[in-house]
Amino acid sequence: MENLTVSIIIPSHNRSSSLRRALDALHLQTYPIDLMEVIVVADSCIDDTLAMLQDYKAPFKLQAIEVNCRSASIARNTGAASATGKLLLFLDDDIEALPPLVESHARVHRERPGAAVMGPYPPKLHGGTRFFDVEVRSWWEDKFYQMSQPGHRFTYQDLLSGNLSLDAELFARLDGFDSAFGNCGGEDYEFGVRLLKAGVPFAVAGDAVGYHYEHETNNLDRSFRRSRQEGRSDVLIGRRHPELRPTLQIKDYETPYFLVDKIVVAIAFLWPAVVDWLAVGVRKSLDLLESLGMRETWRWLRAKLRGYWYLRGVIDELKSRSAISSFMQGGPARADLGGYEINIDLQQGWEAAESLLDAERPAGVYLYYDQLTVGHIFPQAGAEPLRGAHLRSILALHFAQPLAGAIAVNGLPHSAETLEDKPLVAFETYELAIKS
Repeated sequence: MENLTVSIIIPSHNRSSSLRRALDALHLQTYPIDLMEVIVVADSCIDDTLAMLQDYKAPFKLQAIEVNCRSASIARNTGAASATGKLLLFLDDDIEALPPLVESHARVHRERPGAAVMGPYPPKLHGGTRFFDVEVRSWWEDKFYQMSQPGHRFTYQDLLSGNLSLDAELFARLDGFDSAFGNCGGEDYEFGVRLLKAGVPFAVAGDAVGYHYEHETNNLDRSFRRSRQEGRSDVLIGRRHPELRPTLQIKDYETPYFLVDKIVVAIAFLWPAVVDWLAVGVRKSLDLLESLGMRETWRWLRAKLRGYWYLRGVIDELKSRSAISSFMQGGPARADLGGYEINIDLQQGWEAAESLLDAERPAGVYLYYDQLTVGHIFPQAGAEPLRGAHLRSILALHFAQPLAGAIAVNGLPHSAETLEDKPLVAFETYELAIKS
């Protein structure tokens, strides 16, 4: 199969040095340079970005577009509209692509046509030991590790636009990123919802690695500003996709469980400016906690502050506590209602069950073992339909005990395999059955 033409789209705002590093890294790509074009969308830049781009010497076709929208979604859509490649590759301007990045994206697209493909972009922290640096690095490493597992069930929150590729025709057909999200973020998650609804599979190109230098401008205060933006964007996502409302963090503030959260929610609606001032003061105590080495207390307090600023973002959009209740009641009564479901008899064997899942791609499954009920995999709002690869990890994590009991009563599944040939989940459930 012939190589695809690739349009690399980089939105940028006042980060000339990061952008130059990103462009320099693209010189070293193992993919044919003549099949690559790079489109930089300079959004409301007042630094030397435009001058740098004008003088930049690139071995690939380089196009610079100037816009004044302060919106990553509009900037990406603008770049896509000018792209000529069959494949669109979105990169953030603070990502340094390793040489195989473009080639790895193209290879996965040849193997899985029509997929939305993400590449890992772990943070480049130079051994940073601050609590915040460690937390950020741990979150990103775990995120990409989980997404790379064969049994991972993708959700809309796995759609990460910092290192993302998909067919140009597919992007245009779905109208790209939602420009209504403006500068509050969340447009990638919303796009992920529409991709999954359109039946687009997600995939990870494990070798499409780019180092993320966001730490150069990332810090605790910026993370709290992002939490406020996430609150706003969750409201927008919930408005466009009501079925997701029961899954959003907003539900935690409709009827708070902990006393401290109840107090914060009540005061935040009455005197938001006062609570903002108090939150800024409490923020300073995080530095003291870190200096004392009190990591767990630091984590707890940071989580409370993030939750507060998330709530402030929700308030920015919904304005009142009664509006939160109305918003939540506008979605389904339960997040797992609806969707195509099937019955599976696990006694017929793991392979037979997996083949049925791949053929039917249901939203949920009623699991049986002969006449015994094993459990129910509920439809999950915002998640891909079930695949055969999901089954064994779900059984091991959620249904090992009832499955073991069923095996103890009815014997091992019907299969030509011997016990020694069976996968880990079979050993786990068989051992449980023996002990029972």
